[in-house]
Amino acid sequence: MKKTVLVNISYYVEIDESEYELSQKIQRKLCENRTLESDDENVFLKWNQSSFKVLNPQIMNCGRCANCGRCANCGCWTTDREKHNTIFGLDDGAVHNNKLLCDECLPADHNWAF
Repeated sequence: MKKTVLVNISYYVEIDESEYELSQKIQRKLCENRTLESDDENVFLKWNQSSFKVLNPQIMNCGRCANCGRCANCGCWTTDREKHNTIFGLDDGAVHNNKLLCDECLPADHNWAF
């Protein structure tokens, strides 16, 4: 049986103010699942922390988006921002019409809609 694990990793990135664009490039690399290493020797990366959490919708404030069919994220893991114990690192979401929906699937007029 497979389980879904949420992995959060944070790094400190030290750059010169004039190199702010470089930090945006590093962020894009992270979003594209590339390495954290920078080819610029002026950039300092230092691991800060990481956490691993097995997601369990039966006892935690999380679940899969109810697949409304309106976005590419349908079926993504989300947390209900209107309840206690939201889970950092998951997509924002809320229950709408008795279904847990991610921020992209919530109606546009909902407080947590993207």
